[in-house]
Amino acid sequence: MSAPAFGDLPSPLDEYRDEVTVTEGIDEVVTLDGVREAAEPLAEAIASARLPGMLAARAASRRFVEDEGITYGAGASPDDEDVADGRTVPTEPRTWELDPLPLTIGATEWAKLEQGVRQRAALLDGVLTDLTGEQRLVRDGILPGTAVYGHDGWLPQADGIRLPGPRQLVMPAMDLARDRTGTWRVFADRTQAPSGAGYAMANRRIIARVLPDLHRSVDLARLRGFFYQMHKALMAAAPQTDDVPRIVILTPGSLSDAAYDEALQSTVLGVPVVESEDLVSRDGRIWMRTTSGLSPVDVIMRRVDGGAIDQLDLRGDSRLGLPGMVEAARLGHVSLVNPISSGVLENPALIPYLPAICRYLLDEDLILQSTQTWWAGDPSHLSHVVTNLSSLVVKPASRGDGTNGGNAVFGWEITADEREELARRIQAEPWKWTAQDPLTMSTAPVVTAGGLEPRHVVLRTFAVADEEDYAVLPGGLGRVAVRPDSGAISSLTGAMSKDVWVRDDTLVDEGEGLTAPSPFAGAAALASAAPPPRVAADLYWMGRYGERAEFAARLLRVADNLVDDHAARPGTTGHTAMLALLEAVTSVVAARPGFVGEDAWERRKDPLPHLRALTLDPRVVGSVAFSTHRAVIAAQAVRETLSVDTWLVMSRLERTLRHAAPEDDLQELLMGTIEGLLALAGIGVESLIRDPTWAFADAGKRVERAQQTTRLITSVLAVERAPVVEGTTTEAALLAAESVITYRRRLTSGLGGLSPLQAAVDLLLRDGSNPRSVGFQVERLVEDLELLEDELVLPWVRELRDRIAALDLEELFADGRQPLSRALTGIGADLRQVHRALDETYFQRKAEGRTIQWFQWSSGEGSW
Repeated sequence: MSAPAFGDLPSPLDEYRDEVTVTEGIDEVVTLDGVREAAEPLAEAIASARLPGMLAARAASRRFVEDEGITYGAGASPDDEDVADGRTVPTEPRTWELDPLPLTIGATEWAKLEQGVRQRAALLDGVLTDLTGEQRLVRDGILPGTAVYGHDGWLPQADGIRLPGPRQLVMPAMDLARDRTGTWRVFADRTQAPSGAGYAMANRRIIARVLPDLHRSVDLARLRGFFYQMHKALMAAAPQTDDVPRIVILTPGSLSDAAYDEALQSTVLGVPVVESEDLVSRDGRIWMRTTSGLSPVDVIMRRVDGGAIDQLDLRGDSRLGLPGMVEAARLGHVSLVNPISSGVLENPALIPYLPAICRYLLDEDLILQSTQTWWAGDPSHLSHVVTNLSSLVVKPASRGDGTNGGNAVFGWEITADEREELARRIQAEPWKWTAQDPLTMSTAPVVTAGGLEPRHVVLRTFAVADEEDYAVLPGGLGRVAVRPDSGAISSLTGAMSKDVWVRDDTLVDEGEGLTAPSPFAGAAALASAAPPPRVAADLYWMGRYGERAEFAARLLRVADNLVDDHAARPGTTGHTAMLALLEAVTSVVAARPGFVGEDAWERRKDPLPHLRALTLDPRVVGSVAFSTHRAVIAAQAVRETLSVDTWLVMSRLERTLRHAAPEDDLQELLMGTIEGLLALAGIGVESLIRDPTWAFADAGKRVERAQQTTRLITSVLAVERAPVVEGTTTEAALLAAESVITYRRRLTSGLGGLSPLQAAVDLLLRDGSNPRSVGFQVERLVEDLELLEDELVLPWVRELRDRIAALDLEELFADGRQPLSRALTGIGADLRQVHRALDETYFQRKAEGRTIQWFQWSSGEGSW
């Protein structure tokens, strides 16, 4: 690696040893200075580095994260499934934090860790298979029944549901940390719907760009092979079918905490992301609603909790599930991965019994031990918990049953009276409580403004069923605490992540397998299928908002030029033309307050502040910033359908608008915005397959541009003015519509009997060769609908196309241009009708389901 120019870094190796100091329990080759062999290349780079360069690496990491649009948390309901210390915290949208220094694991250490992860995955699979089948563990006294049947992950409704193949638990994950002896310990099993594998892949892609030389020179295990194995496992879990199994990822929604993770995995796996409203249950099967009809679904990789997946058989108040899902799974018509009953494995009450269960089911000793755990439902454990509350982390066995709000209690942080009250609650319902010794986690260095700083670190590992065994993602997702003195590690509270480098050149390379028979056979055909109405609507509105932002930026740029030239010269023809164009801004951008009306005289007197607000203020409906942000929101909802370059352009667009300073030149800001929007349009033209996905995005763009151009012609060219004013306003309209060069050339070569104004209207309204004309947009819309094989809306659009082409310019300009105004009004009404027809035909959402009252099977008490 060519060492980056990093500036003076305080004691770089001393700080780095916080992560790499070898302690008892790790069989690793060690150099004399105490740095693990696996970390030597990185430590050497840091030792020869300087602080400015290290901070530059951190800045580059943050910039690449923004360019990728990586976020975690979006205001959804709190979910503590990734909280290391058991605290539930509120969520809010935040940019993903990635430290530039990877967490390194040597080949020998990883081999042992991987073996333990594979064994634990097999063990959890055996427990799940038994609990949803013969239940020998309970009958033979290996596992107390109360520890299982009182947990909210225990779903009797799932009894008897089986996946094809030898494994029921297809995709487990585990959260681990090194303790003070250097031993890896599991502090949580994630079996419900574990997230993070996509984030791990994103981290690797970014760090490979931040540290390119080091990444190329170090013998790293690659990650892509794990996702090939994931797709293979999903295919293997499908029910018997004569066709290519249809796989979908069921998400709580585009605003879920891990929406980026779901979208990236969708892109890598080549399968669509769906919400419950995209699915219907019919004839004992699950179908995906698409704009061309129903498509059968065979495998659902769920990111929704098992208890919320079916309002009929499970939680009646769920808005994330689909009635009939459990019945379809029971009939063997759809495979839910992981099974809805897998949440019972996250029960910490199982932990004390896992060593005995491992010997019972696998005839092996448990390799990866958990933190010392007691379940208060066992009388001997209860006595220990109550006696030692002041030194234990007390956790509810179930996160969702309301016990303590699902939160952990740290015995040393509460008062003596509070401990007494907690002891009484535990003794009253002991089966609901567990307790653990606090885990003193090892640390890893992170880059801060003052140098390297040690932070506690956890590792989430991911496994996937591989025929009779499990494959493990090399490394996983590393996360470090927000503060040096904090043991709370949660993405919800802003924990930083780390790429995890496993040093082993014998593992499958990222490019290997690409020449082998692909497990993604048929994925291309599935990807080109018609999208669900929700996705089609988001694509359509992404196209509309992107075009709306560009049109507004162009018009504002022209208006700003006129304001610069004429605002200080009232009474002149230039000032009159300027006012006319400001009125057109209000008409086209449709933002209020505007430049029209009795209250507009102050804005007309000093237009620049309002023009700046129409550019930069996201609170102003119709502003460039508002439309750009809405385009980003729509794109985020369908991230998996778009080119990866989309996010680079969109993030830079938002940065341009968000970080503008009051003294920045408005012309430069608008030009930079237009450049970004042109790049976004170019991605659509050059990077998207001409399939239904593209057709909906392009249709939105065409409808919007046609409407905006119609408004522009109406407000500028259909109004009679003094000829000297009209010349300026006509040229301004042509500039805003990116058609002035063609117009000037035609003036030079002759207009064939047309007046200059008629030629301008013809160019913007009828000319099918002008990519900015209304006629051109309608013709492209015809092509989009033909691609969709539309039979309902297409006849109307063809009729509109023919009517525009048949317009007579002489007739339009008779009688004070009243025919032109009427024609434009009719075209505008027709375009709005086309939009309504598209909405009714393709974008209709499912009616919101009713809440179903139900009673828990386990106790028969209480309703949801």
